[in-house]
Amino acid sequence: MYKTSHCGSKQQQRSCTAISHTIACSRYICKGVIRHTHPFRDESHNQLNATGEVAKVYFTSGLGTHPCESYLVFDGKLVKNDDAAYADADVITLTNNAMMQLFSNIKCQLLGQEIESLFHPGQATTMLGLLKFPDGFQKSTDLIQLWYKDNGTTAHLQNNQGFGFRQQYIVQKPDPKGPFSLRVSLKHIVGFCDDYEKIVYGFKHQLSLIRKGDNDVIFRNNVADAGKVVLTKLSWYC
Repeated sequence: MYKTSHCGSKQQQRSCTAISHTIACSRYICKGVIRHTHPFRDESHNQLNATGEVAKVYFTSGLGTHPCESYLVFDGKLVKNDDAAYADADVITLTNNAMMQLFSNIKCQLLGQEIESLFHPGQATTMLGLLKFPDGFQKSTDLIQLWYKDNGTTAHLQNNQGFGFRQQYIVQKPDPKGPFSLRVSLKHIVGFCDDYEKIVYGFKHQLSLIRKGDNDVIFRNNVADAGKVVLTKLSWYC
């Protein structure tokens, strides 16, 4: 697309060389030899925990992105409704694939043109993950995506292995209790990233996420106090 032979003036040549260098570096990064990613913070003006269309969380990337290798980082905490922390013995945690359960819609756009709009991303990406991820995936990722399937239908620390592992990761291990930082690949969310593996250069790439309530993201027994998920930061690394 960009060739130095088409550049006439020295200024044009420098511009073309910079573009070529950017693309070359991006291809080098694609191979996994070097991985430099740049975070973009959400631009929603601290509406991460409101719900509905008004609470749209959105990102706008820079001019050069590699969507198929990018990912979202969700920082937040699981706490009681009065903001108190849970104890180790409390039978409560986040559901499998929890971060996707926090949103009712995720939309991907390039230059304002919609590429993909995913409704019910929690259910959709869970079904996709069950088909795509091997059984060993939940152990190989160290729960960084909080993907660990339940092997029971109840919230039980011993009889439901998936629930037990997630409860340890979210409630027991953190110090202080409750905070988490989870990473979800954009490939897990947007089918476009599976089909298109090239660098997107020169286009503004926007993601928007519509937050919903916590009913689908918290798994607990009847004894544990009701709680909530408080997101403190969302970042898009691309």
